[in-house]
Amino acid sequence: MNKLYSRLLVASICLCNFSANAQSHLIHYWHFNSYTAVQHTDTIHGIMADYSTLDVTKVQILYAKKSGTSSAYSTYIDSIVVAPTDYDTINARLGQPDGTALRVRNPSDSMRLLFYIPTTNYKNIVLNYATQSSSVTKGQLHQVFDYSIDSGATWRTSGLSISSDSAWLVYKRSTVSLSTDLQANNNPKLVFRITFNGNDTGVKGNNRFDNVTVEGDTLSSVSINQMENRQTNVIAYPNPANDHLNFDISYGQTAEITLINLQGKILLNSVINDKQRSLDISQLSPGIYFIFVKIDDHEQKIQFTKQ
Repeated sequence: MNKLYSRLLVASICLCNFSANAQSHLIHYWHFNSYTAVQHTDTIHGIMADYSTLDVTKVQILYAKKSGTSSAYSTYIDSIVVAPTDYDTINARLGQPDGTALRVRNPSDSMRLLFYIPTTNYKNIVLNYATQSSSVTKGQLHQVFDYSIDSGATWRTSGLSISSDSAWLVYKRSTVSLSTDLQANNNPKLVFRITFNGNDTGVKGNNRFDNVTVEGDTLSSVSINQMENRQTNVIAYPNPANDHLNFDISYGQTAEITLINLQGKILLNSVINDKQRSLDISQLSPGIYFIFVKIDDHEQKIQFTKQ
């Protein structure tokens, strides 16, 4: 059995374990049962998650004015005690009882509801929440979705399972999946946005939100980590890369290269040396990938982004 074939066999075994070990997890959760604040437009602060596997100070919901909205507009958010007849326990987790919900107030057509939901070490992201409109004549009837992979610098809809949903007079569940956009995976800068339309902009009427969850499958795996031995100290550049990824290796060295995607699939195997230090990645789709570099008995895992 030659050296390269052995390498591929070990990688395949480890990557099969990688896929098998992935599990769906509750990443972030807002139940709002402890939220009692009343916040007006110019003093609204983010609402931290009630539960998160990551840093709760970076996981927030923010109600903010759309760009260009007049400073004369005055709106606010507060909590509302929900009657049991409104089925407030839809999507409840961690044993949370009936309680309070988040109420985003008019004029909501000039506002946006932002969910800062980092997904570090997770993939196949799904957002669920319970929602209700206060009125068919005054409350906003439609919630329109988009998201950002760069903290709100740009926005897209390409990876959404649905582009909008409607709020009913009793609580219903809305489910939005981002599983088709690999750039939403393992992303510390992911933001989900809701804007509103469907009714007038009077001072009455609102939408309510409760039991907001973000879930995903784990990316990290013991099996993947076991593929790493002592570091080779190879540098890969540029990162992010476009068409080629270059490697800084010492004179006379030869390295075996294995490239995988976030799902653990082997996409490329190659050999580089001090004369041929470049890897053609022009056929890869934009996203995050891993390179395993093996020189003799030393191995290194390098993460890079294809633009």
